[in-house]
Amino acid sequence: MAKERDKRDKTVRRVVLAATAATLALAAALAKGWEPGIRGEWVWEQGRLLVYFAPAMAAALLLAAAAWFLCRPGRWIGMRPASRAIWLAALVLLVLALQWGLLTAVGPPSISWAAPGWIIASPNATTYFSASLDVHNVEEWVASYPQHMGGLPHHARTHPPGFALLFYGLRQASAAVISEPAPLLASLAENYNDTFGLGLRPTDAAAAVGGAAVIALIGALSLLPLYCLGRELVGPEAAIRGVVLMASMPALLLLAASSDQIILTLAVLTAWLFYSAWRRRALLRAFLAGAVAALGLFFSLGFAVAIPCAALWGVFGALRCEDRRAAVRRLLMGGAVAAAGFAAFYLTLYLLWGYRPIAVAQQALLAHREVTTAEFPRTYWKWVLMNPLEVAIFMGLPLVTATLWALRCLPREPGLARLAPFLLAWLIVLALLNISGAVRGEVSRIWLFLFWPAALASGAWLAARPRFAAVTPALVVLQVSQAFLMRGYLTIYSIL
Repeated sequence: MAKERDKRDKTVRRVVLAATAATLALAAALAKGWEPGIRGEWVWEQGRLLVYFAPAMAAALLLAAAAWFLCRPGRWIGMRPASRAIWLAALVLLVLALQWGLLTAVGPPSISWAAPGWIIASPNATTYFSASLDVHNVEEWVASYPQHMGGLPHHARTHPPGFALLFYGLRQASAAVISEPAPLLASLAENYNDTFGLGLRPTDAAAAVGGAAVIALIGALSLLPLYCLGRELVGPEAAIRGVVLMASMPALLLLAASSDQIILTLAVLTAWLFYSAWRRRALLRAFLAGAVAALGLFFSLGFAVAIPCAALWGVFGALRCEDRRAAVRRLLMGGAVAAAGFAAFYLTLYLLWGYRPIAVAQQALLAHREVTTAEFPRTYWKWVLMNPLEVAIFMGLPLVTATLWALRCLPREPGLARLAPFLLAWLIVLALLNISGAVRGEVSRIWLFLFWPAALASGAWLAARPRFAAVTPALVVLQVSQAFLMRGYLTIYSIL
């Protein structure tokens, strides 16, 4: 027993030391001017602006304090359900505050509040807002989307119309709520128009700023289904550790205005509904899992990756059950009900707006091939090597370090047995996705919806070591420190 404890002591110390060393190495590389990526094709450019970290730093300190408080042995288990709900809501708000603090770290609060709107309105950083300006009649626009999507900007024409419709809705809501726009909004719209030539109204400028806040909030809300899934898979203690590690993930914090935050939350929600439906034999949840997956595909075709991931997870999980036949029957039944939910979503869209998902997918895939091979050609083999490094950096080198140790220990720890099929499916899909060459660069943004299993694995590994309660908040501090380093040295959003 003493030998086992000594071995665990050394392992945990090594994890912390390795995570610290990796963070310092990245800091040194960024300080010397390293730009992650492949020169001549695409890189995360060096930052050129002064940054003001005071508001973000306050949120970061509160997040670290919350991690220290919540991860004390027995603390979370001893809380009442209402207290847990309050703390989860507080973590969501802390992540939102940290996201907003990093987005607006370009000046004092009196002027920096408008910075996220520049990202949303930019036809370069995200093209969906500018695409929404052409929507006047939703039914006609959606019904004819396969015909006119080829003329959209490069981001928008490779995806279904979900994001453009989201921004159309935000613009309509802004116009309905703001009857008399303030001169400040008029000035902001004029600045956007002078820079991008879009012809925005003052209410559109307000929708751009508000859209960034809405997207960041939706991304922060991913912590809630993550906790629900973790609680069912590995227990509440492991789940809360996974949540605080996810809350400190650099990609989540730095890419707060990216529409991929929405895909992240839908992916975690789908995974929770899928597993909960299988475990509890809850057909309604299976139906909802299919409908949420369909919604994810309505925003991004990349969400299709979540479907084989869930299928592999279900197959591997069923094979580990003692009664395999019964498990497979449950899986097939749940899959059939989820397929019904999926079909019901698109049938509803067809009846409402005449939406044709197959025609849209065909056009989007053709456009994607054109963008990646002609407009922005990138070398296959270089990105096969670079993508995993970029994933590790934006996932957080401390979290990746802990995850690698967790994967090593997985076969030897009975308490983590339920995670094995899930993590195996995740790793297979990630590897195949990289080898496919479908995405070359910017995987930190595009694959954001695939990063969260690392937090769950590390949280489960740390929960099995209650003597080292301080390790989780230490990793959170390292993760957030890395996010600040990257925000200071790299241009996360290029709006021009």
